[in-house]
Amino acid sequence: MVFAYTPANIANLESSHSPERVAPYYALAGGDKELGIKLYGWNSSLSQALYTPLQGLEVTLRNGIGAQLLAAYGLQWYELNPGPPLMYPLPEMLLSARTELGKRGIVPDHGRIIAELNWGFWTGILAKRYEQLWRSHLRKVFTASGPLTRDKIYVPLDDLRRLRNRIAHHEPILNRNIAADYAAILELISYISPTTSAWIDDQSEVLQVLAARP
Repeated sequence: MVFAYTPANIANLESSHSPERVAPYYALAGGDKELGIKLYGWNSSLSQALYTPLQGLEVTLRNGIGAQLLAAYGLQWYELNPGPPLMYPLPEMLLSARTELGKRGIVPDHGRIIAELNWGFWTGILAKRYEQLWRSHLRKVFTASGPLTRDKIYVPLDDLRRLRNRIAHHEPILNRNIAADYAAILELISYISPTTSAWIDDQSEVLQVLAARP
């Protein structure tokens, strides 16, 4: 079925999605409401296409870092007694993860904690304040391309965190260089697992969706 962009249908979509939400797309379209609605739909398609590579980055990253924390601090590293020397808000994130698992009747263990923690934790543990932890343990996660500085991982990863948050909150991402974002995702994964990076690129539809911009 081909959707008809009649004035009545556009007004209905504007009402159901709220004028405030579609306004940025109308602005991008120079006031052309039909094009603005099409850009809104394209933004959703692009966000959906980015989900798989962003998920691949997060899973690969958390498993790599988690493995290093496990090797360095033992099965219950997340109890922080003993454990990695973490600072606010990371210990609170770990406590929240254990609490949430407990509420669901799940006994915390390494794998469940890894899965429960969010992107903010895995980005935060690579921040400047953890330079010593990086040098002693976490740099070993990123060995596929030779020695790397912490900043070379943290800076693009933190930027991609903002992109992920915009997608999660259904916000516009059209003002970003998505092709560069996608390249950064693949590059970060390749530092951990070139095979995984190649597989995700093979599965991804990001470039096809980019080429279909209205």
